[in-house]
Amino acid sequence: MERKTRPNRFTEVLGEDVDMAFKMLASEILKDGALTLKDKSIIGLACAVAVKCDDCVKAHKKQALKAGANEKEILEAAAVAGLVRMGSGFNTAYALLDDHSSRRKIEYKTKSQNEKNDNHKSEGKQMPKKPDGYLNAIYGKKEEK
Repeated sequence: MERKTRPNRFTEVLGEDVDMAFKMLASEILKDGALTLKDKSIIGLACAVAVKCDDCVKAHKKQALKAGANEKEILEAAAVAGLVRMGSGFNTAYALLDDHSSRRKIEYKTKSQNEKNDNHKSEGKQMPKKPDGYLNAIYGKKEEK
Protein backbone atom coordinates (compact mmCIF):
# COMPACT_ATOMS: atom_id res chain seq x y z
CA MET A 1 0.00 0.00 0.00
CA GLU A 2 1.36 3.36 -1.04
CA ARG A 3 1.73 6.00 1.64
CA LYS A 4 -0.27 9.17 0.99
CA THR A 5 1.56 12.45 0.46
CA ARG A 6 1.48 15.15 3.10
CA PRO A 7 -0.73 17.46 1.01
CA ASN A 8 -3.23 14.62 0.58
CA ARG A 9 -3.12 13.73 4.25
CA PHE A 10 -3.58 17.41 5.12
CA THR A 11 -6.62 17.86 2.87
CA GLU A 12 -8.15 14.72 4.39
CA VAL A 13 -7.81 16.25 7.85
CA LEU A 14 -9.54 19.41 6.61
CA GLY A 15 -12.51 17.36 5.51
CA GLU A 16 -13.92 15.31 2.70
CA ASP A 17 -15.13 18.35 0.72
CA VAL A 18 -11.71 20.01 0.74
CA ASP A 19 -9.99 16.73 -0.02
CA MET A 20 -12.25 16.02 -3.00
CA ALA A 21 -11.92 19.59 -4.28
CA PHE A 22 -8.12 19.39 -4.14
CA LYS A 23 -8.06 16.04 -5.93
CA MET A 24 -10.52 17.23 -8.59
CA LEU A 25 -8.48 20.39 -9.18
CA ALA A 26 -5.26 18.38 -9.49
CA SER A 27 -6.94 15.93 -11.85
CA GLU A 28 -8.33 18.72 -14.02
CA ILE A 29 -5.00 20.57 -14.20
CA LEU A 30 -2.96 17.43 -14.93
CA LYS A 31 -5.13 15.95 -17.68
CA ASP A 32 -3.74 16.09 -21.20
CA GLY A 33 -4.39 19.36 -22.97
CA ALA A 34 -1.92 21.63 -24.74
CA LEU A 35 0.66 19.85 -22.55
CA THR A 36 0.79 16.13 -21.88
CA LEU A 37 0.84 14.58 -18.42
CA LYS A 38 4.53 13.89 -19.01
CA ASP A 39 5.19 17.58 -19.79
CA LYS A 40 3.23 18.68 -16.76
CA SER A 41 5.01 16.17 -14.54
CA ILE A 42 8.39 17.51 -15.66
CA ILE A 43 7.20 21.07 -15.00
CA GLY A 44 5.99 20.01 -11.54
CA LEU A 45 9.38 18.49 -10.84
CA ALA A 46 11.17 21.65 -11.93
CA CYS A 47 8.88 23.77 -9.75
CA ALA A 48 9.57 21.49 -6.78
CA VAL A 49 13.31 21.97 -7.33
CA ALA A 50 12.87 25.75 -7.62
CA VAL A 51 10.94 26.00 -4.35
CA LYS A 52 13.37 23.61 -2.62
CA CYS A 53 10.86 21.00 -1.46
CA ASP A 54 12.75 17.70 -1.16
CA ASP A 55 9.63 15.60 -0.58
CA CYS A 56 7.96 17.28 -3.55
CA VAL A 57 11.00 16.61 -5.77
CA LYS A 58 10.83 12.91 -4.89
CA ALA A 59 7.08 12.72 -5.53
CA HIS A 60 7.27 14.64 -8.81
CA LYS A 61 10.25 12.59 -9.99
CA LYS A 62 8.30 9.40 -9.37
CA GLN A 63 5.30 10.83 -11.25
CA ALA A 64 7.47 12.07 -14.14
CA LEU A 65 9.09 8.66 -14.54
CA LYS A 66 5.66 7.01 -14.42
CA ALA A 67 4.44 9.44 -17.12
CA GLY A 68 7.33 8.48 -19.41
CA ALA A 69 10.04 11.02 -18.63
CA ASN A 70 13.60 9.76 -18.69
CA GLU A 71 16.48 10.59 -16.36
CA LYS A 72 18.05 13.04 -18.84
CA GLU A 73 14.79 15.01 -19.17
CA ILE A 74 14.42 15.08 -15.39
CA LEU A 75 17.98 16.32 -14.86
CA GLU A 76 17.64 19.00 -17.54
CA ALA A 77 14.39 20.21 -15.99
CA ALA A 78 16.08 20.36 -12.58
CA ALA A 79 18.99 22.31 -14.09
CA VAL A 80 16.59 24.84 -15.62
CA ALA A 81 14.86 25.17 -12.25
CA GLY A 82 18.20 25.74 -10.56
CA LEU A 83 19.03 28.42 -13.11
CA VAL A 84 15.69 30.13 -12.53
CA ARG A 85 16.25 30.00 -8.76
CA MET A 86 19.73 31.50 -9.17
CA GLY A 87 18.32 34.22 -11.43
CA SER A 88 15.62 35.04 -8.90
CA GLY A 89 18.35 35.26 -6.26
CA PHE A 90 20.22 37.75 -8.44
CA ASN A 91 16.97 39.63 -8.99
CA THR A 92 16.52 39.89 -5.23
CA ALA A 93 20.20 40.76 -4.71
CA TYR A 94 19.82 43.63 -7.18
CA ALA A 95 18.05 45.53 -4.40
CA LEU A 96 21.50 45.94 -2.85
CA LEU A 97 22.46 48.17 -5.76
CA ASP A 98 19.79 50.70 -4.90
CA ASP A 99 20.56 52.32 -1.56
CA HIS A 100 17.17 53.81 -0.62
CA SER A 101 18.44 55.41 2.59
CA SER A 102 20.68 57.85 0.76
CA ARG A 103 18.79 57.80 -2.55
CA ARG A 104 21.97 57.18 -4.47
CA LYS A 105 22.59 54.47 -6.96
CA ILE A 106 25.42 52.12 -6.09
CA GLU A 107 27.59 51.53 -9.13
CA TYR A 108 29.64 48.39 -9.43
CA LYS A 109 32.56 48.73 -11.76
CA THR A 110 35.16 46.12 -12.38
CA LYS A 111 38.80 47.08 -12.29
CA SER A 112 40.69 47.15 -15.53
CA GLN A 113 43.36 44.49 -16.01
CA ASN A 114 46.06 47.13 -15.45
CA GLU A 115 44.50 48.17 -12.12
CA LYS A 116 44.32 44.54 -11.04
CA ASN A 117 47.93 43.92 -11.99
CA ASP A 118 49.04 47.08 -10.16
CA ASN A 119 47.12 46.05 -7.01
CA HIS A 120 48.54 42.54 -7.01
CA LYS A 121 52.07 43.73 -7.65
CA SER A 122 51.84 46.09 -4.70
CA GLU A 123 50.64 43.17 -2.55
CA GLY A 124 53.51 40.98 -3.77
CA LYS A 125 51.16 38.65 -5.71
CA GLN A 126 51.38 37.84 -9.39
CA MET A 127 48.26 37.72 -11.51
CA PRO A 128 48.05 34.85 -13.99
CA LYS A 129 48.95 35.99 -17.49
CA LYS A 130 46.12 34.08 -19.16
CA PRO A 131 42.83 32.48 -18.14
CA ASP A 132 42.76 28.75 -17.64
CA GLY A 133 40.17 25.99 -17.58
CA TYR A 134 36.58 27.15 -17.98
CA LEU A 135 37.70 30.79 -17.97
CA ASN A 136 38.97 30.35 -21.53
CA ALA A 137 35.40 29.84 -22.66
CA ILE A 138 34.21 32.88 -20.71
CA TYR A 139 36.89 35.10 -22.20
CA GLY A 140 36.52 33.53 -25.63
CA LYS A 141 40.19 32.55 -25.85
CA LYS A 142 41.63 29.26 -26.90
CA GLU A 143 43.97 27.51 -24.56
CA GLU A 144 47.61 27.88 -25.54
CA LYS A 145 49.73 24.76 -25.35
